[in-house]
Amino acid sequence: MKKITLTLAAFALVFTAFAQDVVIERLGDTTTGLISTNGENDQGVYCADYFVLEEDTILGSITLDGFTSTFANFEDDNLLGADIFIYADGGGFPEGNPTEDEGILVLRNIPVGDGFETIIDENDVDGQIHQVNFTAANGGAQVVLPAGEYWVSYAPVVLGDSADNAGNRWNWIGSTTVVDNDAVLIDSGDLFASGFTDWTAISAIIAADFPSFGWTLTSEEESAGLGDNDLVGASVYPNPATNVINVDFSSNVELKSAVLFDVLGKNTGATLVNGSMNIADLAAGVYILNIETNNGSLTQKVIKQ
Repeated sequence: MKKITLTLAAFALVFTAFAQDVVIERLGDTTTGLISTNGENDQGVYCADYFVLEEDTILGSITLDGFTSTFANFEDDNLLGADIFIYADGGGFPEGNPTEDEGILVLRNIPVGDGFETIIDENDVDGQIHQVNFTAANGGAQVVLPAGEYWVSYAPVVLGDSADNAGNRWNWIGSTTVVDNDAVLIDSGDLFASGFTDWTAISAIIAADFPSFGWTLTSEEESAGLGDNDLVGASVYPNPATNVINVDFSSNVELKSAVLFDVLGKNTGATLVNGSMNIADLAAGVYILNIETNNGSLTQKVIKQ
């Protein structure tokens, strides 16, 4: 069994883990893990890690290195699903928290086997690595993040209480990878009675360096059709755009539909009127424009500045 370190409300636990490679790779190479678990009886305790994307990225999967307080029956009896959130950087802390429904990406209660999987570390009885596929968890729609600064927060959803060391508690393993902002934790319901009800640097909580967590992010290929154009005689401009997207057609083309989707695959509601689509009220980011006509279709990535 692994030792529970009772420093400042018993957040920290001991373990060793490993990571794999892709867009972001942070090895779980420390001996300390932090509780990051959402119990059905409480508001949960969540951790978050800062990261930077240098270019627009279609998210593939995220693999998170961790371990349970007690391995027995965790997956079969106690594990209900997973929560994952991505927030913009708000000056060194996530711009939002898991008790709210605001964030760049908010995916709650992802079912096991429907975009969320667990990987057992057979070399350690307590080890359990979690993996979320963003497209599957988002109902089949790809998630596109523009280049920028972000925070990712994750917790499995479990029966009972988040902090139950009898088997419900999952812990995210630390990494020695140094980034611009240290990893943080939030205990909105103050389950540990320590006052960390806002995002707090973990290094301050445990009085030791804790720059980041162990996790891996992959990118994904564009969906079939994205960027393809079988609609001859059509153009979309300007791109990037600030206020208006213009779409020009040849004289023989009859428009059937024009839909602008956000990064989660949701219809933004923007409409194409007389060849122009007003996007002034949309948030800056990456969108997908889908146009259907009597002469073919066009699916194109559009960047709102």
